[in-house]
Amino acid sequence: MIRAARHSDIPRIIELGTILHETTGYAALDFDADKVGNFMSHLIAGGGVVFVSEIDGVVVGGMAGGIVDQWFNNDLIAYDYSIFVEPGRRNGVIAMRLVRAFEEWARLKGAKQIHMGIGTGVNVEGTSRLYESLGLKHFGPLFIKEL
Repeated sequence: MIRAARHSDIPRIIELGTILHETTGYAALDFDADKVGNFMSHLIAGGGVVFVSEIDGVVVGGMAGGIVDQWFNNDLIAYDYSIFVEPGRRNGVIAMRLVRAFEEWARLKGAKQIHMGIGTGVNVEGTSRLYESLGLKHFGPLFIKEL
């Protein structure tokens, strides 16, 4: 079941975020659980959105996103901060449902576009196929440089 996250979900979201962080290209960077918790609280309180996937009462995945107007006009775009799913449940179904919930939220908020990225370096090809199957189009690459 996909539902809007509650503040009581934040400890589990932090657990899932920790797992995601440790298994991605971000692992070389610090992970501040308090900052994550505060940010999720801000999103849940209306500063964006967090959806979770729940199976048998346990949160097994989630998605956080936001919405902003373009710097060159007043059109709204919705964007993802992260999708996080337990490693054993990463078959695409949960992520698909989370993205669909996010897309509907964005539509209700008046967004004209959604922008989704793959910044983790994990399963880029599979995630790209998932996004394309949901109607997203490849827009451009993401580059990174360590300093």
